[in-house]
Amino acid sequence: MPVDAYQTAFSIWFDANRSRFYDGLGGDTNVGKSARAEWMQMSEEEKNTWREKTNIGAQCLRGKLRKVKRKGTTMITPSESIDPNDVFSSLPPLILVRHILPQVSPEYYAQLHLVSRRFHRLLSDYADDLPKQDFKYLTFNHDWDDEFDVVEFRRGYSGSFEGMCENLDGSRNDKGPSLAVLLRHQRLTYELHFGQGFELKNFVNTLIHLAKQKCLCMTDILFECPMWDVTRGQLKELFSHCSSRLKTLTVDRYADFERGLITDALIAPIIANGCLRALFFYCPGGLTDLTLDRFPLIIDGFHLVLHHERITPRGVYRFIQRFRNDQKNCSGQLMVCTSLEKPLRKLITPDDVRLTEFYGIETYEWIFYKIPGDASSPQLCIEFKLAA
Repeated sequence: MPVDAYQTAFSIWFDANRSRFYDGLGGDTNVGKSARAEWMQMSEEEKNTWREKTNIGAQCLRGKLRKVKRKGTTMITPSESIDPNDVFSSLPPLILVRHILPQVSPEYYAQLHLVSRRFHRLLSDYADDLPKQDFKYLTFNHDWDDEFDVVEFRRGYSGSFEGMCENLDGSRNDKGPSLAVLLRHQRLTYELHFGQGFELKNFVNTLIHLAKQKCLCMTDILFECPMWDVTRGQLKELFSHCSSRLKTLTVDRYADFERGLITDALIAPIIANGCLRALFFYCPGGLTDLTLDRFPLIIDGFHLVLHHERITPRGVYRFIQRFRNDQKNCSGQLMVCTSLEKPLRKLITPDDVRLTEFYGIETYEWIFYKIPGDASSPQLCIEFKLAA
């Protein structure tokens, strides 16, 4: 190793540690001897690390970065592109992740992905270790002006959206970060909502990928969009990956789909998680008594709207008996088709009957008490509504 390279390596190391020597020696400016003594005590491996930095050239010394002109077309290695005085670029990843990046608000992480490849790798590999920004509603809609599907991030149901993403599947790079990048640093806490104009078939595979990455862990799902051309296998896979915390599943009357798409087997993983407390089906599906038999009576305030489904009087009768015999003191509501009222009366007599009105239409509501005849015990309310 030439003497000038040795001296250059020592000078670079000394500049990087100058403040430490000043502080440790009480501001004494004559620190050369102490620095050289410490340098001589370093192992050859440690010295070689600093000697390699002399390849940058003497012009890099003391912050005067001027690259040496090289003959030929030599590829610049990563070590040659780092300024030894740029402490930030030489920090270990864990220091950046634990102490520096958490000082930046998560809403700016999407922009940090574009700073450099190193930032992109850090933010991608350590996304679970970095703070996340919470929001309640993730709404998939169709922007009729732009003629593209968009996603809106909202903190409140009636409030304005906090952010919008037009690059759902990563194909519209000119429209900002993709949805996958944004959801690495966002945490959905409540509802996943598919609006009426959204084309679910175009992005169902993207949604499955996001669900696999644990980016869609919500408590409610609301379908208002048509689901034509979405296969039962795709929908089942989506539900299986995002149902661990699901409490409410709603299929609105606008959610048009092929008969047989939603079945007992499709809903089974959602019921099995033990958190489900509400099923709202406002359009015809394909559920039978099997879903009613599996529904867990462990959460107080459960609510089932199944008046369009293939529920039988025997299935409702078993549900009532299970409610009364179960040791859990929970109460709730069940809505079934009006056609079940007369045959069900032949199987069981309600404890009480109430006349209710729904959009000007009078319907009867049967009341069953946990303890028959005891109005102070938990109640099961069964409402009969016409399946229009």
